[in-house]
Amino acid sequence: MGHEYDDVEKPFLAQCAAMGWQLQEGGKDDPGLTGRTSFRQVISEATLRARLRAINPGPDGQPWLDEARLSEAVAALLRPGQRGLIEANKAVTDLLLKGLTVEGLPGWDGGRGQTIRYIAWDDVAANSFVVANQFRVDCPPGHDVGKGFIIPDVVMLVNGIPVVVVEAKSPAIPEPLTQAVNQLRRYHNARKAALEVEENEGAPALFASVQLLIATSFDQARVGCIGAGLAHYGRWKTVVGPDGSAPRTR
Repeated sequence: MGHEYDDVEKPFLAQCAAMGWQLQEGGKDDPGLTGRTSFRQVISEATLRARLRAINPGPDGQPWLDEARLSEAVAALLRPGQRGLIEANKAVTDLLLKGLTVEGLPGWDGGRGQTIRYIAWDDVAANSFVVANQFRVDCPPGHDVGKGFIIPDVVMLVNGIPVVVVEAKSPAIPEPLTQAVNQLRRYHNARKAALEVEENEGAPALFASVQLLIATSFDQARVGCIGAGLAHYGRWKTVVGPDGSAPRTR
């Protein structure tokens, strides 16, 4: 791994851990280490099901979601992956923000449908925050080039759902941020969508739920979203407190 891991990826993981994210390592060797049953999975389904039950209590304050409703909620997140990535990302983002309405219970709220929340926006501590490194994902059938899988340096998951993908590059290589953005674009097949290459070269399913893409090298970083080129990645800003305290990024 060399400079890339020691100078960029490792400090990034350490900062996340200091902020309360649970660190999971070794995702390229065993999908179980990142809560998945195979490298084709992009969601940690066991974590997602557990958090859905916990943050969506029934009328008595106890879990009420059964296996059928949980499966419906999981399937709703995965179903948009059959569309184009931009359309899929919009559909999944709507689910993350608004939730999914499922059949309610007789005698509860007049038997009306109930909305399942994927993220407890009003209670941050109720959610699961995991940062996983070397998060291997197998490419779909019909993949044209490469090894048949991708391994993003860092994937950040909320309640088992990938929301951030980070690519770290050593400051020792030429134009590291440019290379990081190019790799992120390759990973979600953006280069083919932009007609820059002819081959399928990524695993777009991972990115259906992803909200931020981060390219980082040592003390520099850029942030963008799916489909964006380098020119559209924003500079990660550093703010120094009024008392001259250590910089914090945002």
